[in-house]
Amino acid sequence: MHYEIKVDILNESDPIDELMDHASDEDLSLSERVRARPRYLDLENHTIEQNIWALAVPLIAERLLQAVVNAADIAMVGRVGAASVVAVGLSNQISMIATSFYDAIRVGTTSVVARRIGAGQYDEAQQTLRQSLIIAAILGMAAFILISAFAGPSLRLMGAEKDVIEQGIPYSYWKGLSMLFQFITMTFTAALRGAGNTRLPMFSGILVNITNLCGNYALISGNWGFPAMGTAGAGLATAFAHFVGMVVVLALAIKQPNPISDFYKGSFRPHKDTLSSVMSIGLPASGERLTLRGAQLLYARAIAGLGTNAYAAHQIAIRIESMSLVIGFSFGASATTLVGQYLGFGNAEKAEESAWKCQKLASMAMGCAGVGLFLAAPYVVQLFTPDNPEVIRLGSTVLRIVAVAQPIMGMNHVFAGSLRGAGDTAWTMLITGSSAWIVRVGLTYLFTGVLGLHLPGAWYAMVIDLAIRCLLFRWRFKTGKWKEIAV
Repeated sequence: MHYEIKVDILNESDPIDELMDHASDEDLSLSERVRARPRYLDLENHTIEQNIWALAVPLIAERLLQAVVNAADIAMVGRVGAASVVAVGLSNQISMIATSFYDAIRVGTTSVVARRIGAGQYDEAQQTLRQSLIIAAILGMAAFILISAFAGPSLRLMGAEKDVIEQGIPYSYWKGLSMLFQFITMTFTAALRGAGNTRLPMFSGILVNITNLCGNYALISGNWGFPAMGTAGAGLATAFAHFVGMVVVLALAIKQPNPISDFYKGSFRPHKDTLSSVMSIGLPASGERLTLRGAQLLYARAIAGLGTNAYAAHQIAIRIESMSLVIGFSFGASATTLVGQYLGFGNAEKAEESAWKCQKLASMAMGCAGVGLFLAAPYVVQLFTPDNPEVIRLGSTVLRIVAVAQPIMGMNHVFAGSLRGAGDTAWTMLITGSSAWIVRVGLTYLFTGVLGLHLPGAWYAMVIDLAIRCLLFRWRFKTGKWKEIAV
């Protein structure tokens, strides 16, 4: 069955879309162009800016809600106590290791599907999704078993105190179960984004986050007649929300017209060539994440050694800062799809141009976000722990450190995303791994241990690491060698 690349998933005509198809940029003011964003990706008839907005707007909406819900998650847990915040934070660090293994599937699926859709090879794109789902289910089950079985030893290895371990073990069980549902969901969303459809993942993501928020309210403190379960309730709410998300994204992917909606009609038997294409791109991406997570574990362990208040402030600041990172992630993911599809379409020049335009938009938007973050830091942190002056002071300080680096972080996301979209994941692994271990870990122990800069020192190290990575990603992108990679 054949699909055109431009697909309106709502199956309705839109006069604004028609305006975009028939009016040139010169005929429209800036405000009109912003209002007239198309709903779908169209490599032939839409400008690069129009395609960027078609991808980025749903991503921003989805990720912004997710960041808000994650922050609310920590705020709700924070009402139980600082030890609960640390338990959730350290347990999530452990689950990120499992996600690093899975990233081979996520990144490989997006890149290969984008290239196949750009080339008009829809059957091959659907086959890529089927093969990726098989591996995702296997990895998800393994993550559930290992995270649940080794929760206690893992938390002790992270340097957690006794009360933190007691609260972290039940949370880890439910968090591990959620990984199974999450990996399957993320495989669908990776394929959909590679196909240029960011609206369906947005709908699924919104439902997941709202469900998670309601579950937290009901189960952490015991509302609506439910028992007060503390951190275990937060984990159960997360698992249930991701189960709902898995069911919804499966239904939407099949029922809403899109280039991969017929994936289930083909064979799910292992296909060597398809798996090879996914893994050749995905394995270096997984290696990148594993090296990064390893560095982050040492980074988190160093911060945990500064005391419960310091780590609680760190976790709260991370959640707040993640709201601004939504912008960088969204434009970076848009660059991944556009670079992959334009290369598949046979237009390397537009692939490069789309990346530079995503970088410009991301750095400008995140610069504005950085100003707001700097000014609002103490007031926002106080929402999480209104009765802990030490956490408020430390959290405000580190947020202002990272606020200055927001434009750099936006560029970092876009250049890395562009290289991944082209399949140049070996270089992203090399750059990320070397910088994270040498710069972030090395400077963290220097700043916090030797120079005595406490928590701010760890965040200085993180910002320097991200700045160096940005420069290296930019250098690699400018070489243009990613244009020669076959997928």
